[in-house]
Order: sequence, then C-alpha cells, then structure tokens
Amino acid sequence: MSGTGNKNILFFFIGLFLLTSCKKDQPTDPNKDSDKIGLRFTLTASGLRYLRIGEHYVLWAKARSDTSWTRISQLDTLGFNSQNEAVAVGLFDSKLSLDSITDALLTIQPPNSSTPSFDFPIAEAHHFIYDSAVLRSTASLTSVALLGDYTATQGNVVYTSTRSDSLAYTHEFYLMNYSVGSQTQSVVSLPLPPKGWQYGLWVQDSNFVPHQKFFYGLFSKAIGHDSDSTNDAYSFPGGWKAPNLASASGSIIVTLEPNFYGDSLKFNSPSPFTILSLNRTKFLEKNKSYRMENVAGQGLPNGTLIFRKY
Repeated sequence: MSGTGNKNILFFFIGLFLLTSCKKDQPTDPNKDSDKIGLRFTLTASGLRYLRIGEHYVLWAKARSDTSWTRISQLDTLGFNSQNEAVAVGLFDSKLSLDSITDALLTIQPPNSSTPSFDFPIAEAHHFIYDSAVLRSTASLTSVALLGDYTATQGNVVYTSTRSDSLAYTHEFYLMNYSVGSQTQSVVSLPLPPKGWQYGLWVQDSNFVPHQKFFYGLFSKAIGHDSDSTNDAYSFPGGWKAPNLASASGSIIVTLEPNFYGDSLKFNSPSPFTILSLNRTKFLEKNKSYRMENVAGQGLPNGTLIFRKY
C-alpha cells in the first residue's frame, strides 16, 4: 500500500475519533421527552379573586390513560375581562393528549407550604368536549359540589345592644331577627361548610387606605356563639366591638374561610369567597332587620376551562 493510502486511512480514523469524542462531550437534556406536547390553558371564572399573601391557586388535570392528577400550573397572575371575570392563562408541556383529558381540579395551596395539597379544592371540571377541528378541549368549571350550594341562602343583620349606653347599638350587631323577648336566627338555607372550612363574619371600612377589616368570628351554624364571643350579648354570630358601624362606607360580609389561620385570622383579611353582604349605612335603626344580599353567584368560582395546543 502506498504512503498516500496509509495517510488517508490514518486521517479517517483520527477524524472518526474526534467526531465520536465531540458527541460524547455534548450535554444531554435529562428533561427532554419526545412524547410531550405543548398545551395552553385558559381559565375564565367569576368569583375568582386574588388570595391572601402566601396562598396560591393550583390547577390539576386527569386523563383516561392515567387516573392520577397531573399538576398543570400555579396561578399567581389573574387578569380580568369586561364582565369582571378572572382570566388565567398559561403554557405547559405534558404527556396528556387533548382528547384524553377527563377532569380538572382547582385547589388552594396553604400559606408557607411547598407541597401542593388536595385538602382545599374549590372548583372542578368534568366531561370535557374535544373539538378536533380546532384542537381544543372545553368544560364548565363549577364549585357547588365542593364548596356548597348557596342559591337559597338569606340573612338579616340587626343592630342592637343590651348595654346602658344609648348608642351602644351602633357598635354591635348580630345575624338574627329581633323582637321584644324573642330572638331567632336570621340566616337560613346555609349549608354546613365543607370539611376544613368555616364561615367568617367581617366588617369592612372603605374610608381608609388600605381598607380596614374587623373580624367578628368564625362559625359553622347560624345559631350559637361564634369563635369570638367575649362581648356577645346574644348566642348568634356577631357582637360588640369598638368601631362605629354608623357609616356609609364598606360592608358587613359572610365569607367562606379555609382553616389556615385559627384565631390569628383576626390579624389577616377576608377570603375572597363571599356568601352574603350588607352595605353599611350612616343612619341606623336599633332592632331593625337589614336584609343582606346573596352574592355567592359572584363570590364563588364558576366559569369555563379550555385546553388547546400551542
């Protein structure tokens, strides 16, 4: 064999060695998965508002091929459309195919917790409809099976007091009906709260920036003392506190509260899930019943969830 031929063979093996070495040195992506596809979600819902500091919404989905829940996204950014509905959007890579998605779940992650929890689900979606023409899967998002049905819930507020001060009633109220010698519960058709939740009673004052919030206690039934009964004259949610209630600013609200804080809730603010509300007024009549407005339709999450390819 000629010297030129030997050189060519030598150069061939040197090149092959260098090419192989380069391939070995190239980094590989351990997260690369050819089975995954890019999906986009759009969640639109009334009754969805920003949570308190440290709390997070988490979106989950489930497919026919795998009955375990897949974590889709943590929803910390909300937009709002012209109907004042919250809108959350996001992109994610997943092995879930659009036509296999069967269920979705929206939960709240407790504050100061790095591990998502299923203990506080607030809305769910089932029976997704897949449209192959536009590569989209859609379902209604509802809260009634998880948080309760408040369609028929009603309630009254009574400003009253047994104190000798003639104006004490402007600092004291109860969720009750009042007549001389008789007091009855005013909140009706209020279901027991779901496991891990209670109702909260608050007074909000919008005369201040930021708005002031006064916590009156937690309760599960609309009859009997609430959790803060130190200054209660009647065994109904409510009681006496220092703030003057005779002001046309803010409201009295009943909220649905996850059991994250216990008694320290009084140092926090109301949850966004509001059931009943009463606008405050400057001129109060003692022992008169003031009808609260049922705002559960706007205070609890209900809407639409869409998955599509991107």
